[in-house]
Amino acid sequence: MAVVRCETLDGYDFEMALVNALKIKPICISPSQTMQLYDLHEMLRKMGDKKYIMLKQVECFTAGPYLDGLVSVLTDSEWERKIVLVVTVAVDFNVIFTRFSQESFWKLTLYCFHMPTPTYALQAICEAIAIKPSNYMIVDGTFHKELRARFLRDSLSVCEVKRILKVTLLHKLLECEDFGNDIAVNSGNVGTEAVLASYDTFLYLLHELTTGFPYHAENVYELHSWIQSNPNFFVEKGGPYSTWKSIWVTWSVEKMVDSLLKLWNPVKRITNYGSEVQKLLVDLREIDQRKIALQKEAIPEHETAVVGICKKRLSLHEMQQRMRDKIALKKRMDVMSHDRQRFIRLLTQIMSKTLRIFHKVPSLEKKLLVGKQNVMNLVIPSTTTNLEKAFLQPKLRNEHRSGIQMDLCLAYRSLLDLSLE
Repeated sequence: MAVVRCETLDGYDFEMALVNALKIKPICISPSQTMQLYDLHEMLRKMGDKKYIMLKQVECFTAGPYLDGLVSVLTDSEWERKIVLVVTVAVDFNVIFTRFSQESFWKLTLYCFHMPTPTYALQAICEAIAIKPSNYMIVDGTFHKELRARFLRDSLSVCEVKRILKVTLLHKLLECEDFGNDIAVNSGNVGTEAVLASYDTFLYLLHELTTGFPYHAENVYELHSWIQSNPNFFVEKGGPYSTWKSIWVTWSVEKMVDSLLKLWNPVKRITNYGSEVQKLLVDLREIDQRKIALQKEAIPEHETAVVGICKKRLSLHEMQQRMRDKIALKKRMDVMSHDRQRFIRLLTQIMSKTLRIFHKVPSLEKKLLVGKQNVMNLVIPSTTTNLEKAFLQPKLRNEHRSGIQMDLCLAYRSLLDLSLE
């Protein structure tokens, strides 16, 4: 028996997926479509060598003789080959132990499978539309956020996302001045592909560098949505990036070196930053030698200051100045803190340069697929808007035949309440 946990996902049919894979249609049993066990036995005899049954929504069945009888039919010694029973559950695998008896389980070999959650389907959509360099059109960051929110919050529907994208793309094509003209697919695409490839690389790097941190994005496309919808993502106080910086500032030399090595190859293609990364790498690897050298330089200064103090009395101003000098010397000697700040500053400069909002990249302007509310309404009609139009019809403003004035506000609120139930 194969127990499969199927998530709620519009646009995906587990039964059809099995039919397409096995080229055999199963005998389906569900709470709304049961059959007599005798009829089931006859159907199995006519089915051929490969026999399998799908028992849908097992949570909705009650424990009792029907399910145990089903197992007895399938495990009858009459059958030359084993019969596969596919049982689908919605949430918890353990529900099957409350539906079948212990004797039935002794007759079965049990395998459990977990179908991908709707977020996996969303991940596949994002991979296809978000930042793929080879795409002729790229989904705008704000539009991408709206699609994700609509999918996760309201519909869990792949079909709906596809419809929105198709209608938006058609609207974009109809707005183009050169619509219908022959244009080379690769014309002007070299620069944009480089920008998107760089964006994709550093997006994955930032996601990896923040693994285990607070506000760690569930996947790179959630991080992409944060960056595209917030122009101040890298400078915002109290935001995710600010929190990550407070953790990076505690990193050891080994962690910083490891991160810089990951940045090294992609950074080499960016002007100015390659040499800075290389210099910081060298300094971090020689941090012990630098500390010793600074200590040797600081000894003569300290001896001179001690001699000066012994020779004469110091005024309050001189004492304050010497204290400031001492603090400055101590900061200069703290090579580790200085290098951590250099690491964070350099990392922020690189990420903010490569992970820019698409609207601020001139080469991507014509490739952006921007969502518009009037286009969205074509796919997802607004109930509120339609009700408002209906109630504002001229005939509704007239008095009723009986002479009683209709209370439109009450009627409007009542219909809204009904639509939300």
